[in-house]
Amino acid sequence: MMFVKALPLAVLFGLSLFVSAGRIDVPAFWLYAGLWWLNAGSTYTLAGRRHPELVTERMRPPSDRDRATRRIVVPLFFAHMVVAGLDVGRFGWSTVPLSLQVLGFMLIAGGLWFADWTLLSNPFASSAVRIQSERDQKVITHGPYAIVRHPMYLGVFLVATGSGCALGSWWASLLLLPVLATFMRRTLLEDRMLHDELPGYKEYAARVRSRVVPGIF
Repeated sequence: MMFVKALPLAVLFGLSLFVSAGRIDVPAFWLYAGLWWLNAGSTYTLAGRRHPELVTERMRPPSDRDRATRRIVVPLFFAHMVVAGLDVGRFGWSTVPLSLQVLGFMLIAGGLWFADWTLLSNPFASSAVRIQSERDQKVITHGPYAIVRHPMYLGVFLVATGSGCALGSWWASLLLLPVLATFMRRTLLEDRMLHDELPGYKEYAARVRSRVVPGIF
């Protein structure tokens, strides 16, 4: 069922890439859309079995203290794919060596894996910035949370870093720089909320010092 629900996302990714490229014979684009589809379908299938209430929370959170991030990031991400299609398929503005494209896909795979690990470890991993008092939210300290306090955003950083290279466009990469900045802002906002409102978070933060990137941020 989750693979069916994830299919429109993969189709939307594919349309953004192939329509802007004006061609369908770009293997990297097929791999890119397929990777997102397989990951979303498999992860949400597993998460639904382990934490069924989490899927509902992520699909339709009742509130969000940071709606701005979604409004900024979603258009930029799709513009990123459109620019990649125009660059690779029509105009050839830039050239990414195959070795760096492979590295880009490795970063995407690593980022998606980190996000998956987060979802399977934390039944409170909402898509919104909020305290889930109605679900008796607790501090999660195991799994990726033993490494950084916001592992989902580490996954986002890895994907955003590798996506342009994977698609074969340096110009597309530039459009994701504001995404990194936006998620840094979101991290600070969410971390402050958790410090102030989630019991036990201050003690946890004293043990796990890095928010997203170990030893850096």
